[in-house]
Amino acid sequence: MTRPARVRLQPDNKTTLRVDGRSLAGIFVAVCGRSCGDGRVIMFSPALEKQRQQLYADTTQGMAQRLRSVSGPVEMLAAVGWGLQKLEQTYTETPAKELAKVACCAGCGICCSVPVDVQAHEVFYTAEFIQLNFSPADLAGVIERTAARRASVAGLDEEARSRLMQPCSLLRDGSCTVYAGRPEICRAHHSNNAEICTAHVADPDVDPSPDYIPVLRARMFAVMLGMDAAIEAAGYDDRAYDFGSALHEALTNSLCRVRWLQRKRAFPESCLAFPHPAGD
Repeated sequence: MTRPARVRLQPDNKTTLRVDGRSLAGIFVAVCGRSCGDGRVIMFSPALEKQRQQLYADTTQGMAQRLRSVSGPVEMLAAVGWGLQKLEQTYTETPAKELAKVACCAGCGICCSVPVDVQAHEVFYTAEFIQLNFSPADLAGVIERTAARRASVAGLDEEARSRLMQPCSLLRDGSCTVYAGRPEICRAHHSNNAEICTAHVADPDVDPSPDYIPVLRARMFAVMLGMDAAIEAAGYDDRAYDFGSALHEALTNSLCRVRWLQRKRAFPESCLAFPHPAGD
């Protein structure tokens, strides 16, 4: 699941989107993955657009307020935890008729084989959950599996990595072992058709986006993007990382978190989701 475009909402409803400095067109394509096929963009209804903007604004303001009081890792992780809880709240407050469309269920784990892009704050939140809740043996197993993941994507370009389907290093019997500490995109992504998800994992050319749930996805992504925007505005690392690679680094190199809290780049270039071509 690729990192979504950063969205900046303006008072006149115009939007500016970017991913790692690249501008994108079409808010609906960025959030819900659909267009009309002829270059036109499907727009949100006025009511949904109002919800989306309010969720984005509330999340951005709430995160910014909490980030201003950060003096160390405890406060920072608490701020990230607030944002993740905002995502959970947004899901439960979505109209029941939209939630009824969700095909995802406990033990499914199909989408957990898709490459996941994250930012540094998500990695450290998951790493903290692992260190607090896993036994030494389980921690060693995660480090071993994330090391294998890191080796498997090393040197791959963006296209090759996007097609590499591997079960997440944190899966066990189809279930997430860090569910309460999972990244934003894992909370925000839903489908109304598990068969399409399975087909996409088997063949990356199968497009799963027609089976996204637009209303739910718009609401969840508004919170996720608002959270990310506030963290970026506060000066923290906003680069997109390969989840498994960055998690391995976080669990084996304590200096990563020190750099992150100093508003420096948390992880090496080798952990990036979109490695820069040689010579860039």
